[in-house]
Amino acid sequence: MSDFIYACVQLVHNLGAAAVVGGPAVSWWLVRASQLTAAFPGNAAAIFPIQRKLAWLTLVAWSAQLASGAGFGATTYYLKHAFPELTGVGLAALIIKVSCAVIAFILILLYLTTGSRWSAKGQLRAWQTLFTVGITALMSAAFLRWYA
Repeated sequence: MSDFIYACVQLVHNLGAAAVVGGPAVSWWLVRASQLTAAFPGNAAAIFPIQRKLAWLTLVAWSAQLASGAGFGATTYYLKHAFPELTGVGLAALIIKVSCAVIAFILILLYLTTGSRWSAKGQLRAWQTLFTVGITALMSAAFLRWYA
């Protein structure tokens, strides 16, 4: 039964991980496509409604990451009556992942509240940053997995 519980938490974590990178990747591509082709009117306002939905998806994905990360700790505590021991590389990886989530939350909330007034270049930088923090969190997850 414990393997099943961990697998369910891992399932949510993996779906969130795919979306924290996928949403920003698609939005980054949309901004670049609007700058390079005639498919869009050539301004950020034309694609903002799509990006706004992707921002919400990315926010939900980061929330799933945080919740499932806490779920790993809670599951371990429930099954083994102790939290996972994290030191060294594992602890550093966890700190990096949480820092990435905080950065992403702040940037997404700024984007959702004021992003419609940002230039195409500003929006591009936001999506590039969100993509980068997503990839960084995924890379940290590999170290956390093996050093925890």
